[in-house]
Amino acid sequence: MFDLDVSQLRALVVDDHMVIRRLIESFLRENGFQHIDLAADCSEVEGKLEFHQYDIIFFDWNLPGKSGYAQMQELRESRDYDATALVMVTAESEERHVIEALKAGATAYIVKPVARETFDKNLQKIVSWLARMRTLDSTRQQQGAPL
Repeated sequence: MFDLDVSQLRALVVDDHMVIRRLIESFLRENGFQHIDLAADCSEVEGKLEFHQYDIIFFDWNLPGKSGYAQMQELRESRDYDATALVMVTAESEERHVIEALKAGATAYIVKPVARETFDKNLQKIVSWLARMRTLDSTRQQQGAPL
């Protein structure tokens, strides 16, 4: 089903609602993920980023303090996160929000409430994107080009 060994990927789920964090965590585990961290807000994200490199970060748009959208924008501005999938999982379903997030660098946009089938389809696309990014990085390294 996946192009990469998802058991080796590290995911971070950021949502201020514990039920949503646990739901996404369970979907990831059922898909074979083993390294999953959870955060309730962006201050927790910043602390976790000091110690871990994540392959996928799932953000709720509306969080207390700094929004998940703002945190995603900041990460996408850094070259360190070019190969990290940044995914919005939010109740913001208006087309303008989707377009805004994708323009800001979101890898995918999933609207709540999150159905298992929808999540799995998106996860498959996200993991394929990660595989392409890793292939691109590998090719660049072999050619001696800067990442």
